[in-house]
Amino acid sequence: MLVELLDPEYIRTLMSRILVIPKASIFNTSIAANTNIFSSDLTPSYSPTLFRIYACFNAAGVLTVRRTRGGTTVSEILNAGSSLNANCAYMFDIIVESGDSINLQYSVAATAVCVKVVEVPMCQ
Repeated sequence: MLVELLDPEYIRTLMSRILVIPKASIFNTSIAANTNIFSSDLTPSYSPTLFRIYACFNAAGVLTVRRTRGGTTVSEILNAGSSLNANCAYMFDIIVESGDSINLQYSVAATAVCVKVVEVPMCQ
């Protein structure tokens, strides 16, 4: 039993059940329309994993995930393509894998009241 408790894979599995890893955060920050919100793309520490996005902007607009893999970038529009209401908080979960890098864009110039991304490792 002690050997099992010291096994790195066992420890990784156990830790993945309790960890929430902060990836990026901005607060009360002006952002330009249709440009990356974070200065560098976010990559996962575990694979597969969830990135939980908390977002609140002072203006209505559409939030988009920009996912890059193997040099190709695609857009994934959140909230079924509907505008987020101004000054309302929203949360989204996206699945991210090894090789993915993620950024966010907003369709209008706005103040990001608060935008946070945390990684929530998925149990395997």
